[in-house]
Amino acid sequence: MHAMALFCFQKYSLWFSSSQTVQTSENWLSLVDKKERDQILKTAFDPRAEAPEVCVQPLHEEEALTLASKTRKEDFEPEHVNLFQLNLPLNEPLLAGAVLPTFAIPSQSFNLLDHLPKDLIVPISDKPKAPMFLPLPTKTHLELRAKAPHVEERPANLICFSDNLDFDLSNEPEKTRAPSPIPIPNLPKLPTLAELDTSSYSESFDADLVFVSKGEEGGYIFALTLIPRPDLNLPKLTQRVTFLIDRSNSIQQSRLSACKAAVHKALGELLPGDSFNIIAFDSKMDKMAPSFLPCTGKSYAVAEEFLQKVQLGSFFATCDLYKPLFLTVPGQVGQDEVHTAILLTDGEGLAKRVAAQAVLADWTSYNAGKVALFVMGMSDAYASKLEVATALNRGKVVLTPTNRGMKRKLLKLLKTIQNPVAKNISCHAISRSPTCKVVLYPKASQMPHLYLDQPFVILGEIDMLEDFILFVQGRLKDRWLNIKKTISFLNARKGSSALREELALQKANHLYEQYFLDEDPKHIAEARELLESFGLQVAF
Repeated sequence: MHAMALFCFQKYSLWFSSSQTVQTSENWLSLVDKKERDQILKTAFDPRAEAPEVCVQPLHEEEALTLASKTRKEDFEPEHVNLFQLNLPLNEPLLAGAVLPTFAIPSQSFNLLDHLPKDLIVPISDKPKAPMFLPLPTKTHLELRAKAPHVEERPANLICFSDNLDFDLSNEPEKTRAPSPIPIPNLPKLPTLAELDTSSYSESFDADLVFVSKGEEGGYIFALTLIPRPDLNLPKLTQRVTFLIDRSNSIQQSRLSACKAAVHKALGELLPGDSFNIIAFDSKMDKMAPSFLPCTGKSYAVAEEFLQKVQLGSFFATCDLYKPLFLTVPGQVGQDEVHTAILLTDGEGLAKRVAAQAVLADWTSYNAGKVALFVMGMSDAYASKLEVATALNRGKVVLTPTNRGMKRKLLKLLKTIQNPVAKNISCHAISRSPTCKVVLYPKASQMPHLYLDQPFVILGEIDMLEDFILFVQGRLKDRWLNIKKTISFLNARKGSSALREELALQKANHLYEQYFLDEDPKHIAEARELLESFGLQVAF
């Protein structure tokens, strides 16, 4: 009965011990069934002949528990351990020198995952979904792995499992590195004013604002004057001055003599470093020198001799303004110089439409703002045409109806423009209100140069009396000029109707320019409508 009990206990305990298969792909239970029962009993209970007789006492339950607790986990390899060895050698005691496996529950905590075969753990695919909740075991063969960070696939701190894992909570888990922030695109670096060779002179100019309402049209007209402060010190640009003397028969001898005397006197107003030249013309031209002469005593002597030779043209000699003006335009203008042409004429050369088109369309386009044109007008008959020619080329007209006033006004003009400090001026206005529009006059190619100790006037239109920011930029001798002003109408003064008249002239000049480019008479009709409301005469 003892033997049968031991046999049954051994048999059924092995049946329920594990579902692990033998690596030979045959179930060990089938092998047991193939053995004869007497062979199993003989193997289990018959001792070998040569072995000494040893009386093996059966283990009690407490001794089995103690023996199982002393057995370390490292003595077993989960992948190759067999809980029962079938082919035991004959005549060898079953319990001699070896510890039989037992199925008693150990005293310490029991974890089923430690005893499961590895082939029962089904590995998860390479692309697992991120679990919302992960219960972490105390000790398992699962390994917590942090995938390499990859921005396009998944976050750097995603947790996943693999089939070759080993994780133990007894050790402190490694802290995952915080994901790197989203990279900011490389924005272009805005250069500073110093890197652009630009100087700010916003505090060196005071702004004076005058405005007037347009009337029924709606909106306002304003004149903004930038006044340089007395302590402003800017390097002067080198100036190249060309005097153009009209000697056609329409100029009387007395006026021609007054012109020659005024030019001779004006040469003394040029500053050291400047240069000049003189051209006398009618239908032909005479030039004092092939190139500009410096302001020296020897050059003044050459100029005096040339002026003495200038004589009034013949009765049939006509005035051609285009050819002498064409000679004033240089091929290239240096960064530290400005070119100025001072024309002394009565304006009869612009009487014919072909001559006017040659100056206002052809020469103005060819000049492209390189030369600033100033006119000493001797008659009021063609003053409007001369004003258009100068307005389109950065200059202005000074009328001298009498001979006595010619020298004085020419000297005054030279004193006004003898210190140019900035050229290629451009102005821009940005309104603080998105619904308010600001337009400035004249355009950049017609904007006059900036002269030291002289106010700079900008004309404009605005829809509402809203504040705006004014930007003025230009080229100095060795760097760029930058002026930024916040313009407010709170302290502005109320202007007169002269502002409306000036705005009408600016718009009419633009229409004249368009007319000589496309020859559309609608531009002249529109200019006439603008000017007649102010009692002004259309130029063409």
